[in-house]
Amino acid sequence: MCCNISRLLWAACMALLCLIFAACNKEAVISPDEVPDFYSLPQGNQPYDDSIVSFHKKYSSYILYRFTQRDFSYDFRGSISGTAAVANPAYIKSTLEYFRKECMEYYPDEFLIKTMPFKILLCAYIDTIGIDRQTKLPAPPKRAQTGFCATNSMLAIGWADSTLLLQSPAARKRMRGWMHRSYMQQAVASGAMIIPTEFVNLTPLNYEAIKGSEKLYGILEDHYSFEVRENALWDFCSYVCAITSRTKEEMNAAFLNPAYDTRGWARKKYDIVISFFQDKYNVDLQAIGNHP
Repeated sequence: MCCNISRLLWAACMALLCLIFAACNKEAVISPDEVPDFYSLPQGNQPYDDSIVSFHKKYSSYILYRFTQRDFSYDFRGSISGTAAVANPAYIKSTLEYFRKECMEYYPDEFLIKTMPFKILLCAYIDTIGIDRQTKLPAPPKRAQTGFCATNSMLAIGWADSTLLLQSPAARKRMRGWMHRSYMQQAVASGAMIIPTEFVNLTPLNYEAIKGSEKLYGILEDHYSFEVRENALWDFCSYVCAITSRTKEEMNAAFLNPAYDTRGWARKKYDIVISFFQDKYNVDLQAIGNHP
């Protein structure tokens, strides 16, 4: 009898402990709060604001046409020089359409979701100079050569004003190359994309040391044509820029002919870049350049 009572008491105690433990565990489970938005959207009440909100929901990327100088200059790792003016409201819609048509439509959604910048700034213009190199004094605002700027978290489009609509077809092709160049610069800098090892193996260890011999290494751009550090990323992005703004025939005439490409390195780099986008992302990068 005593034995039965002891067993019953033991069973009751264990059941009570289980209930207590379950209750404690239930109280210990804390539902995580939703991550608050870094920026508030929408920024206005125009029809295009709905598309910006939808864009953020799909790509987790902020399109901002109202921003501060700090939003432009600073990212998670450092700062950049220069200034950017907020978009002219009358041209926000056309700039959004320009980005969609001249950049996004060429890539599958899977690629865009993976590589889309944390923020996209729509700017009336971007001035990357800031200081006059001769006088060392603040220089008057001047649109940067490309009109685009990228960091590891940002793509800035500096054509959200009337000048975008005034560009000739030839100028818009050059701009398309600059935009794809900046997009890929951001994608690599953020870690969303990795430059293929085969390409890196064809880049010099020290770009300064090979000045005057750039063609031997298949380098397409002047060292100082852009205010960026000359490295494998710069080299890789220069191919993205050249390919997306030129037809195959134009690439052959400009960079892939024996007169320019004396060692065949430009052809090797070109083939690597084309294969990389085709095999990894199912993107025909040259088809972008072939498009009018």
